Amino acid sequence: MTNRNVAVFIDAENLFKGYGKLDIPDVSMADILRQLESAAAREAGAGSIALARAYADWSALGLEDYRRDVERAGVQTMQVFSVSKADKNAADIVLVVDCLRAAADLEQLEVFIIVSADGDFVPLVRRLHELDKYVVGATLADHPVNNVLRQEVDHYVPLKLAPVLPAAGLHPVFSADLVTQKAAPTRKAPGRRGAAKASAEPAAAPPAPTKRVARKQDQPVAKPSGKPEWHKIAKEIPVVHAGRATSPDDYKAIVKKVFSDSKVRSYLDLLADHGGTLPILAMALKAAAPELSPSDAKVSTLSRALRFALAGTQYALARESDDVQPVLVRRSTNPPGMLSDLTLDDIVRGVQ
Repeated sequence: MTNRNVAVFIDAENLFKGYGKLDIPDVSMADILRQLESAAAREAGAGSIALARAYADWSALGLEDYRRDVERAGVQTMQVFSVSKADKNAADIVLVVDCLRAAADLEQLEVFIIVSADGDFVPLVRRLHELDKYVVGATLADHPVNNVLRQEVDHYVPLKLAPVLPAAGLHPVFSADLVTQKAAPTRKAPGRRGAAKASAEPAAAPPAPTKRVARKQDQPVAKPSGKPEWHKIAKEIPVVHAGRATSPDDYKAIVKKVFSDSKVRSYLDLLADHGGTLPILAMALKAAAPELSPSDAKVSTLSRALRFALAGTQYALARESDDVQPVLVRRSTNPPGMLSDLTLDDIVRGVQ
C-alpha cells in the first residue's frame, strides 16, 4: 500500500485559458496527473495523490466534453458559479478556501500542488509554507508563469501535453462498473476523495495515516516538545551550491558539501530528532542547492538519491513499513526499518 500525502488543486480556468472547445480534449488529464505525481516523488520524496480537484464553471467555459476526461482520471470537478458579474476570481477563491481547509484538517497531506500560472496564488503558497507544506506549482509548458509565483513555490513543473481520444470516443463517465469501483467515500475520510489514478482500478483499502517516527519500544527516545517551523528555518539556510550535478558521483559530492554547512547540519539534526519526512528534508536541500535534482544522480526518486548520497554519513533513511514515508534518522541510534545504502553499481543495475 502506497502512502498518499499529495493534494492537487487545479485552477481549470487558468490552465485552459486560450484553448477553444475543440482543442481541450487534446490535453490528457491522466497524463498531467502522472507528471505531477512523478515530480512530487522525485523532488520531494512524496507518495501518491490523495485528492485532486479541478475548479471551473464547467458549463460556461466550453469544458463540457473535457469534463469527462477529468473525471475519468479520478479528479473531482468542482462547479463554481459566480455570485456577481466579476466572475474572474470565483474559482480562485473557492480553490483557496478548499486548499487551506485540507491543509488544516488533513495532517497526512504534506505536498500541495497548485496547477495555475496566476500570481494571485502567491499568498496561498506563503500560507501553506507557514503550515510546513511543500508546495509545487505547475501549468502547461507554453503558458507564461507569474515570476513571483515561480519563485515562491518549492518546485515548478512545466506540463507537457499528451493527446487523448476525441470526445466522441470516450466511454461514459458514470458507467455502472466505474461507479462501483469509485464509490463516494464517507465524509469521515475526506483525504481519500478524488484520489487520482491514471485509470480506473478497484478501490483500495484506506491508507494508514503517516507515521512520523519509527522507534524501538525497548529504546524509547523522548521527542522535543513543540513543532519547528520548518520553512522559516529553511529560509535561513544559505545557497551552498548553485548548479546542477553532472553525474551520480558529483551529486553525492554536492550533497556531502551541502551537509557540511553548519546551518544545514543544524536543520538535519533537528529533523532527525522530530522524525521529519522527506518533503521537509527537501526544503533544506532546495534552499542549499536550488538546482540539484535526483535525476542528476540517474535515479527517479529523492529517497533513492539520498540512500546513495547519505552512504558513509551519520544520517540515513528509515521507514517502518511500505505504506509510510521514509524519515531522516541518525545511524548511531540503530533505528528500526533503516533502509540500506545504495552504491553506484546498485544504481546502474536498478537495485531498489
